[in-house]
Amino acid sequence: MSEQLFTAAGVRDEFEALLSVEDAGAWKPARAAYDYAARACGTDPAEMLLVAVHPWDIDGAARAGLITAWIHRAGTPYPECFTPSSLRATGLDDLAAQLA
Repeated sequence: MSEQLFTAAGVRDEFEALLSVEDAGAWKPARAAYDYAARACGTDPAEMLLVAVHPWDIDGAARAGLITAWIHRAGTPYPECFTPSSLRATGLDDLAAQLA
């Protein structure tokens, strides 16, 4: 599905690979899903940045050792029961400015 969506949006060529939890053998937020992504990309989890709108995904990635960025677009507070994100942004443009 991701392949079709990215191709239809005209951005598929901007990505080296599209990964799926179906290939990981575990669904996020299980650590194995993020470890699979690191192996597939040939890198250490600490060198990766997960960008998400779902706090549970941020929590799982942070626990697996990834840098995280929460896109806070709904105006609701980040749940205190989850590991905080490394970065917070209101949108991808805001995140890009922070990373620049």
